Amino acid sequence: MTSGNMIRDTRDAMTSSSSREQALVRVADAGYTYPSGTAALSGVTLEVRPHEVLGIVGPSGCGKSTLLRIIAGLVSPTSGTITGPGENSDAQLDMAMVFQADTVMPWITVEKNAGMYSQFQPLSVRRRTASARRARIRELLQMVGLDHCARSYPYQLSGGERRRLAFVTAVAASPRILLLDEPFASVDEPTRVQIHQDVLEVIHKLRMTVVLVTHDLAEAATLCDRVLVMTRRPGAVCREHTISFGPDRDVVALRQTSEFLAEYGELWRDLSAQTGRADAP
Repeated sequence: MTSGNMIRDTRDAMTSSSSREQALVRVADAGYTYPSGTAALSGVTLEVRPHEVLGIVGPSGCGKSTLLRIIAGLVSPTSGTITGPGENSDAQLDMAMVFQADTVMPWITVEKNAGMYSQFQPLSVRRRTASARRARIRELLQMVGLDHCARSYPYQLSGGERRRLAFVTAVAASPRILLLDEPFASVDEPTRVQIHQDVLEVIHKLRMTVVLVTHDLAEAATLCDRVLVMTRRPGAVCREHTISFGPDRDVVALRQTSEFLAEYGELWRDLSAQTGRADAP
């Protein structure tokens, strides 16, 4: 089956998903208008399902980051509804967010950065002994290749290491849903590919639910189980891609396969329809 055969109209996807696992988040016909009067989103409908990596791509300025903030409960839609962990302030503790901008604390060590949100962890985690919490942080740092610099300060890290640290800091809080807003865009392509492998291993080992906003179609095809394509502003979801590479995918090997190139091409063509660009070569 080609990747094109796995693309569905958004309404069909929402109907068929009713027989699947209970969604953690549902956004129904949501819109958002800025105070200036500019409409950012219109009629957005989507579901976030347990233990999946959901990607969101679309033209620049189509409201991807605004949609992520609505899911997080940081802003409220001006129309439509959202149900799930982000629908009230208390439930925001079920989520953690990693931004594109650097948010690590430069005056504390890598290890302390990674554990700084321990007060937001579930009660069962907070009840662990201090040594158990430290052991968990060390395990997470090891999983993303930062265990050798646990006592270093952020200024001593490379750009890629700082992005790994920002990711671990969010993961260490044991969120129910992890929201990623173009978190690896600032690093070079070879480093980004290496980070992708580490991130995939952490996500699947911890059985996390992730929503990833990205402009990088290769990143979307590499990391995600489903990818939603948005229209130009005001943004709405126009297409859904099911990515069938499986949880144990090898990032480097995957990118050399014809299946990956086909999936990338399908994403490119759908995005091109919204941006007016030519088809992928």
